[in-house]
Amino acid sequence: MLPELSEENRRAIKGTTPKQAVKEVEKAVCEAVKEEKRGERRLITPEERAKLELKLHRLLVWVGVITPFEFELGGRKVPLHDIVWDLLAKDCLTEEEKEYVNKLIDKLQKHEKVNEEMLHSHELTEEEADAIFNETAGLLRAIVSLKSLVGRKDTCPVRERVNRRRLEEAKYWLSFLRQIT
Repeated sequence: MLPELSEENRRAIKGTTPKQAVKEVEKAVCEAVKEEKRGERRLITPEERAKLELKLHRLLVWVGVITPFEFELGGRKVPLHDIVWDLLAKDCLTEEEKEYVNKLIDKLQKHEKVNEEMLHSHELTEEEADAIFNETAGLLRAIVSLKSLVGRKDTCPVRERVNRRRLEEAKYWLSFLRQIT
């Protein structure tokens, strides 16, 4: 036998649809979970750690990931996204720029290795692990972009054409001078 409901409970039930009741229960559960997470630091499990490490070592982990807009190198913030974008927009790189890009790649790779080690061996919360994972994936994207940039822009086609043209003109004028003398 069901207990007798109060007038207040009857009014609340009368105007409620099953859909609304489910939504209210879901909302209450979400709020309870959020409250629980605020009070306690849940560390990632070894299985979650292994899953993140495997995801990080996938072939195309960097696809769809944005290069970090700012990144701290040597104690100062560097606009990494802008640097990579500007270098990719250039037709060719000077030797000085290539050297700079190679140094930048080395520094980014070292930082990426440190992040991997942190992900592997430190006690991390879910949020910390996700932040490290996303930063590392962004660094991998920057590294891949910069590596392809240095390899692709080894020779400058414009400069090469200008030099070839100058050489042809010099040969033409030498042959012309030989003919008239």
